[in-house]
Formats: sequence, structure tokens, C-alpha cells
Amino acid sequence: MAYYLKVVVCTQNQKKMPRLLFSFILLLLVACTKNSFVNPETEESTGRKATQVAYYIPHYAAPNQGVLKAEQLEPKPLEETGKIVYYENYIFINKPQEGIHIVDNSDPSNPINEAHLSLKGNIDISIIDGFLYADQFSALVVLDVRDIENIQFIESYSVPQIFNYDRYWAFDHNERAEDYEYVRFENIDDTQGIVVGWELEIRWENIPKNHYFFLDGFTRNFDSTSLALEEVQSDASVISQAGSLARFLPIDGYLYVLNQWELILFEIDDNYQPLRFGKTPLNNNAETLFQLNDFLFIGTTTGMLLYDVTSPTNPEFISSVDHFRSCDPVVADEDYAYVTLRGGTNCFTTRNELQIITLEDPKNLEVISSQLLFNPHGLAIHENHLIVCDGTAGIKVVDVSNREKPEVVNTYSIPFAYDVLIDYPSAIVVGDGKLYQYDISKLPELELISN
Repeated sequence: MAYYLKVVVCTQNQKKMPRLLFSFILLLLVACTKNSFVNPETEESTGRKATQVAYYIPHYAAPNQGVLKAEQLEPKPLEETGKIVYYENYIFINKPQEGIHIVDNSDPSNPINEAHLSLKGNIDISIIDGFLYADQFSALVVLDVRDIENIQFIESYSVPQIFNYDRYWAFDHNERAEDYEYVRFENIDDTQGIVVGWELEIRWENIPKNHYFFLDGFTRNFDSTSLALEEVQSDASVISQAGSLARFLPIDGYLYVLNQWELILFEIDDNYQPLRFGKTPLNNNAETLFQLNDFLFIGTTTGMLLYDVTSPTNPEFISSVDHFRSCDPVVADEDYAYVTLRGGTNCFTTRNELQIITLEDPKNLEVISSQLLFNPHGLAIHENHLIVCDGTAGIKVVDVSNREKPEVVNTYSIPFAYDVLIDYPSAIVVGDGKLYQYDISKLPELELISN
């Protein structure tokens, strides 16, 4: 039995369907068993009717057919911002599914939008000694960014079939579909390659009379939230060490990456080529990675996991702390971890707060306090203050000098605070297609340097 979505045509003044809800409907549509086609002459049968159905058909391309590639272009406006990395006076800002903005930040009072790197299907990035590692659809790819004016895509370094990716990234609504009462999406076959587009095809099928379509029980987690980063020196390598919501993290010659329910390790050889090394299941839908000394913190939709990475080739689970299902970035200092819980359509809850977790006994993690927030995204820690990107509520400065009684002491209003990183004495914030830089040397006060 097949299920169908009955199409309702909206006026142009109505808001577009949220991407998350759209993906939700797509999965339900393609999860059904496929109907057999019928003769258009057959108008009626017992309890069924023959009608035309608009089908969206996926188009595929194999990785070796030019799908995995990058192109350096003229700068583009920051219309949508995702992950952010700071490396040797350059800010790399991901535009989800499209590529990377490259901003020259040699003078923080006058940042220059220098170039745009077209990298379709990209969400996450990390840099080691001038080599940029990124996801591109289901593959891990590498680019040489040591010369910003002449970035090179190293095709032979690409590692295919690593990540689950958004197979509907290239979907574009076809107005012809509005002429049909029912719309379906053909099942995706990953063995045929990467989905690079969709076309509309009209078919005749039998549909049960008085059919109703129910939505229940599924949502996707597509969240390009923030990082809190600082450039560090480690074993003679200069890396962009990720924080709050990174899914890529270099650790002592290895690259750790998250792929939903698993942690994957790549060895980075002397030529900076990533080599498959190992992977381990996490038993949780993992979202973020943050390292402090020998601790690895993994933020998941159901809590925080703590690992020992004294041996980077063999991360060992220590303990976890659970919370209500939500989106969960995490940063830490020597004695405490700081987790923001965010509610919303793709986060399964309405809970929005900061939680502080003591690390006094790593095997028995405990939440010791919380602070109400509006809709927190990225965060960063500097000494006794947290800088939290609180969505449309702006930037919050939280005094955590007393970890058992955190207090919001300052709020800075911007249209949308999405992502923050600290390069002391500066904090870099992105959101709503803008880049903000603040002097944080007089915390809890923030002084705007550039916008």
C-alpha cells in the first residue's frame, strides 16, 4: 500500500514550508512500498481510483564524475552562515551546502571578504598546517589553502562513502507539481551515486479512496550551529581547534569526525593525506566535539559523553550525563563543562537553558546548576564568563564565577546570534548574514570592533 501527499497550493504571501518539516514529509513518502502503475483507461476499481501522480525522480552522479570538486570564486555576501574556523588571520565561514566564505581578518576593525570557495554539499571544516579537511556530500575531501589566492583541491586525497548527507540538498520545487492532487518522491538508491538533482515525472496509479496522510514519529537533525575556536600549536602543527559545535576535530595527528551515531578516526600522514583508521559506535545521535587536555566531550541529542583521549588512537569512554532530548553544544574548562540545551522543531523539546556540569569526578558527572535562556546556539568560555549566542535574543554574557549560580550580566542585541569563536582579546560572532567582532578584554563588557 502506498501513501500520498495531497498537494495544497499556497499563495505567494504565505511562508515557505520549513526545510525540516519538508524533509520530514519526504522520508515518510519514500518509505512506503511502491505502487504498481495502472492503465489510465481504468478509472475505478473496488475502493480505488486511477489518477495522475507527480513523481520527483532523483538524478545521480558517481564521485569520479566530477561531483567532488571545489572552485575559487569572487567573494559573495554572507547571506547564510554555518560553521566558522579561524586560521592564521583568516576566517573561514561555511555557507551550508554551498561552500566557504574566506575573510581576511588581518585588521579586525576592517575585515575583508576576500573570496568564496564553492564546495557543494559542505557543512563542516577543519584545518591542519594549511590543509583544509571538509565533508562534501558523503566524502571527506582535502584542499591545500596555504596560498589563499590559489587554493588547490587534492582529488587523490578524497575518501568516499564516509558521511550521511542531505540527499534533498538540490531539491527545487517544480511549479508543475501544483497541477496534481498527489505528489510522491521516488526511493533513493545510494548505490547509484550522489543525488545531484531532481526532475518531475507524471505517472498513473491506483490510490485508495478516502485516503488520509498522517505525519508521525520522524524528524531530521540538520543543524549548522556554532564553534568556539582558537588557533593552537601542537606537535609543530598549526591547527584550528574546534569547540562548541564542531563535528571535525584534529587530535595529535588524527582527525576525529562525527557521523551521527558513530565516531570515525582518520590518521593524517606526513603528506597530510587522511587514511581510514578506525570507528566506534556512540549509541547516541552525536552532534559536537570539544577537546580539553585528555578529555573529549561529545554533545549528543540526549546528553554529553566524556572520553579519555590520552591515547588518540584509542578513545576510551568514561561516563555520560543525560538530559531531555534537545540540541546540545558543549565547551569546558579545567573543572566544569558548559552545555546549552536548545528547543525547536528539530530539537524535540521546548527547553532552552545553560547547564553547568562538574568534572570533579569524571566517572560520575553531575549537573550542578542551570540558567534560563531563549534559544541558545554557539557558546565560548573565557575565564569566568561565557559568551552565548542566543538566537534572536542576541548575545548573552553569563557570569559563572560562582558555578552554582550562573547569572546573565549583559545582553547585546543583534538580529540573530548564531556562532561565536574567541581569539583573545577578540570574539567573533556570525549570524543573520553578518560578521561581528568584539573586544572582550573588559568582560563582562563587549566593545564592538567591526560589523
